[in-house]
Amino acid sequence: MSELRFDDVSVRYGSRRRAMTAVDRVSLTVPDGAVVGLVGESGSGKSTLARAAVGLTPLSGGRILLDGEPIRHGSGPRPVQMVFQDPYSSLDPRMTIGESIAEAVPRGTGSADRRREVSRLLELVELDPARAGAHPGQLSGGQRQRVALARALAARPAVVVADEITSALDVSIQGTVLNLVRRLQRELGTSMLFISHNLAVVRYVASEIAVMYLGRIVEHGPAEQVLADPQHPYTRDLLAAVPDSAHARSARSAADPTPAAVAAAEPADPHAPPPGCRYHPRCPVGPLVHPEREVCRTTEPTADHRHATACHFAPAPEPLAGRTT
Repeated sequence: MSELRFDDVSVRYGSRRRAMTAVDRVSLTVPDGAVVGLVGESGSGKSTLARAAVGLTPLSGGRILLDGEPIRHGSGPRPVQMVFQDPYSSLDPRMTIGESIAEAVPRGTGSADRRREVSRLLELVELDPARAGAHPGQLSGGQRQRVALARALAARPAVVVADEITSALDVSIQGTVLNLVRRLQRELGTSMLFISHNLAVVRYVASEIAVMYLGRIVEHGPAEQVLADPQHPYTRDLLAAVPDSAHARSARSAADPTPAAVAAAEPADPHAPPPGCRYHPRCPVGPLVHPEREVCRTTEPTADHRHATACHFAPAPEPLAGRTT
């Protein structure tokens, strides 16, 4: 497996007058053998970054590197493979699932070896190899997503990008797919960028978490640190939206609820993001609540706190146990 690195990557859509920067100078590394979870609400730029990684969206700036070398998206084998969100549109309905998987097996593999590889991959994703002759329309959404995973692995990629792969599935099926992802990563050591809008999903599979808002990474660090001690207000808001999380219970029990102005605030227009911190128009620790914090409106924060956090007013570090002053 290999290291995938986004180096100051930008992606823009549209004409000069109505251009939108969907990804803005993002730097992020997926280490060898690790699962990095990328979270953020719809419109944050997560899927655009994923599509850029596999060559489906051109870069406006920066580089995407695999083991230090720029990725080349030609007609040959693709070293970064993507599993898409919708299991119902990601497979050709005219092809059997065995044909779909076999199509992704590297060229030069004999027909007998190709059939054996299809059977092996179906077993790997916990499907009966006898289903190789079935068509996608005969499978459930969860089964189709397993086939999509098998197809991605058939190409023997260096890195897998999983883009919201459980969001279109019933809640009862999501857990089985997540368990499968965890097992595959553990057994194969697959490097993976796992994208979701749901922190509860990401924390189940990821060793690192990066939080994205309006095209930029606002917080990034080891999963246990980001989840137990979130530094950015946006990360805390995402955690508060997770049912039965400690942050959700804290938000519900707080004596001083979030001010109405913050609750009613609208997200910024992605076509015209605000200067300074992009989260400040809806931030509970920014100038909407604390007018004296004008720096949030004027100056872009840098990521220089306990773990990488782009916030001027991230909480101060707690003193170490036993420390004397």
